[in-house]
Amino acid sequence: MISFVSTFPPILCGIGTYTRYLTSHMPPDRWNVISFRLDELSRCEDRLQGKDPQVDFFISLEHPSLPPLLRGDLLWFQHSFGMWGRVNTHFIKLIGEAKERGKKVAASFHTIHFQSPETHWGMDRKEWELLVEALPLLDLVTVFTLGAYRAVVDAFPQYREKVIVLRHGVHRYPKVAKEEARQRLLNYLVDHSHIPKRQKAELKGISASLFSKETVLLGNYGFITRDKDPLRLYEVGRLVQERLPGHRVVTIFAGKIQERKDRNREASLPVLESLRAVHDGKQNLFFEDYIPESILPFAFRALDFAVFWCHNATQSGRMAHAQGTGVTVVGRKWEGVGETLELAGLPALETADELAQVIAEIVREPALAEQMEKSNARYADRYSFARQAEKHLLYEEALEAGMRIAAPVPRRMDDFRAGEIGPGRSRRPGESRPGGRIHT
Repeated sequence: MISFVSTFPPILCGIGTYTRYLTSHMPPDRWNVISFRLDELSRCEDRLQGKDPQVDFFISLEHPSLPPLLRGDLLWFQHSFGMWGRVNTHFIKLIGEAKERGKKVAASFHTIHFQSPETHWGMDRKEWELLVEALPLLDLVTVFTLGAYRAVVDAFPQYREKVIVLRHGVHRYPKVAKEEARQRLLNYLVDHSHIPKRQKAELKGISASLFSKETVLLGNYGFITRDKDPLRLYEVGRLVQERLPGHRVVTIFAGKIQERKDRNREASLPVLESLRAVHDGKQNLFFEDYIPESILPFAFRALDFAVFWCHNATQSGRMAHAQGTGVTVVGRKWEGVGETLELAGLPALETADELAQVIAEIVREPALAEQMEKSNARYADRYSFARQAEKHLLYEEALEAGMRIAAPVPRRMDDFRAGEIGPGRSRRPGESRPGGRIHT
């Protein structure tokens, strides 16, 4: 059994929902979660509904410790940064406590950089400092990208055997027509969202034009932060409009500031005010509302282009949603977002101007979008959450059996596309066929 140490719904947190997506594809007797106390972490107005009985909201941020009874033989930490700020003490303390109690310990480092100027290896300085302390204690370390893997093993070659690439899972949604998805999104915004009545009236006024063949809808959704740089979407929209004078380019972003007790709301207020100012109710649309999971697949499918242009992000859980809908996903060639786009056969560009040019080319040549959708579907199938969940269980079995975990990882992206990565697969209980390889 794996005991994940992570946030978990009803806490509204990307890593928490990521953990839920993994466990939803695991047998109930193979997992449980040790999470953080609700009253210390999230405000009541910023929580989802419902609790899972397999989740123990036990850990205190002020004085962290593990529950007296640990059900799993493997503790798998999902939170290594963010929750603890720039202090390593609490994270290292919990790892040490787990080891003292005879447990195997794994950690998924969700946010390892590999293009940062702070260190020679491309990691942030705080990441390097944490790995100095954590790597000797951990039995298994996972990262989402080949770039992050190279950064870690180049900095710490003595721990190469502990480090693997286990890519972020991708959602797989039933195919929905773009027109139907767009109508579902509009219905939600007009009938159920918490946006002002004035904005709802504006939407009703332009709704018919949004279904025109000459309208190009691009945008994104999510929490409002400087790092995610949602304002850049409107710059991309403007540049696309310049290249497509015969079309009407509409840019949409919907999101809000995350109301977590460990987050500085004031730091994101200037971005929120700029988003409010850019909204004109016609071509630049901003809605201060959190798009719920039930609507999110339709919200992404409603777009012609889901644009990811983060300023300082190593990965994107929202992109995993978008990829699973079939929308054309495009973005910045930077860190894990850029690597994932390239592996999925999707456009990753270095400047907004280059991205706008590619979007315009795709609009003029619809066959390009069809090719990208097929390529992305292959990526989504290979790295679906169901498959990534199975790999977690296989690594648990390998650790329990004392097997060698890591295999040599290719240095070139072309080799990674070919799937030459991962350890020998352990045999499943009752499985007679020989194991293949885990393609991470």
